[in-house]
Parts: sequence; structure tokens; C-alpha cells
Amino acid sequence: MRIAKYIILLAALACGSSCQKIKYYPDKDYREVTTKVLAHRAGGGDHSPYQENSLEAAQYGLSIVDGLEVDVQISKDRTVWLGHNADLPECGGTFYDCFPEETDDRIVALDSCDGDKHSFTRLEDIFSTMASSYPGSFISIDVKAWPPCAVTSSDVLGVMNVIGDEVIRLTNKYNLQNRVMVESETGSFLNYVKKNGTGVEYYLISFGDFERAIQLSLEAGLTGISFHYKWIEEISAEHIQLIRKKGLKIQLWTVNSEVDIEEALSINPDFIQTDNLDYFRRLP
Repeated sequence: MRIAKYIILLAALACGSSCQKIKYYPDKDYREVTTKVLAHRAGGGDHSPYQENSLEAAQYGLSIVDGLEVDVQISKDRTVWLGHNADLPECGGTFYDCFPEETDDRIVALDSCDGDKHSFTRLEDIFSTMASSYPGSFISIDVKAWPPCAVTSSDVLGVMNVIGDEVIRLTNKYNLQNRVMVESETGSFLNYVKKNGTGVEYYLISFGDFERAIQLSLEAGLTGISFHYKWIEEISAEHIQLIRKKGLKIQLWTVNSEVDIEEALSINPDFIQTDNLDYFRRLP
């Protein structure tokens, strides 16, 4: 599936002369920034007392760091929900289809099944919480392509664009302009958000090849890149300086150990995503 998504990305972003080098893009005025910290998967999961991508986790994460990273899915009713995977679990002998094939009522029923085992949160609930209680916070929304689970939800890119429309709507409704980011491997989706909304930033997810990610982002006029930290390619202060000189921003994910957190903060990216909220909770 990852290969298929890269094909979509390259087809959408690469131009016929895609060998154009970064150096041909003029430098911008260099700007210093204060690195912002985002709670990965809304502050939930193995390192947290709360379920990942839940409202409770988000409230916990927002009370400690500067914002959230969340994963989203979309229901048959076109409601955007927090969820890392499109598949839904079985509960109480009832089997559920994937998010795009289930109604909101069925998702709510699953949420109430087996006590606290399953918890599902609407993206709008997160935006409402940010606007009312944490107005200076940020959110980065990871929008993934997924394998179609039925013919009726086979238009994956079209459905992703519906998610983009909802992100734009919620950003305007809750006055969170310049606090909302979308990140994706799918270039066509990022271009759709860029063309149809204001006040939302768009980041190309990259698992490696830092310079190629910069080139694609410059060609498409994106905000920047979301880079997998220490997976294939090391990132240094020189990398951060390069991307800033080209007028782009960078998120680093997922930065968890104390050593990695301190190293990542020292090179001054725009954002880091972390599961280790205890590290930041202990800071004065």
C-alpha cells in the first residue's frame, strides 16, 4: 500500500522536468522559530493513561505541550472521526465494516460497547476543545489513503478530499486559522486543500530522502515536510537551515527518547511529535 501511495504522490507532484534542483529555488529571509511540541496520536497510547486518538487523550496532551497530532477517518455519513486505521473492531458478537462503510450511529454504538474498551471522538470535538480551552494550540492532522473496503468507498482520493473540506470548514468555524496543519503522503490531497482553503498548512510526509522531499514541496508550493526522525536519514541543524532558507517548515516524528528529544530540540525544527509527554510534564 505504501508503494501505491508513493505512486499517487509522484504522479501528482512530479513535473516533466522533476530533476530541477533545490539550489535553483531562491533563498528566503532566514527566520528563527521556537520549536512547538505536538502530542502524537492526541497524547494517548502505550505511553499514556488514555486511549490514542481520543478526546481524553487530547485534553491530557493539550494540558502539557503546544498541540496535537491526530489521525483521522471518515464515516459513511461524512463525519470525520479520530482513528489511526480504517478498520473497525468486532464487539459483543457484532462485526463492523471499515469507517467509510459505517454510519455515525453504528460508530456511536461501537463506542458504547464493552465499556471503555473502544472510544471514538469526532474531529469537531477536538477543534471545539482547542478553541474554548487551548486557543493558542496547534493541531497536525494525518490524512492517510487506505485500501478500499467496498466498491461504494473505492474513490479513496475523493473521500480524502471530503476530509479536506471538513478540515477547512472546522478551521473557519472555530477561528483556528494558522493553527491547523494537514500532513499526508498523497500529494493530490495536499494540493486540493491548498487550492480550496486558507488558514490551513500542508505538509508532505517523507520517510527518507530529505532533499527530494524539499524539492517536491517547493514544486507544489506546500508549507513544508513531515519527516520520519532517525528512520533512514539523519537530520542535522544544517538540514533545518536549508529548509528554512527555502521558505519551508518541518515537522519531525516520532521523537520519544529523552536523548532524541533533546537532540531534536537543539536543531530547532518547527514542530516535533512525541509520545513522551512525561518528559515535558517534568519540565519547570
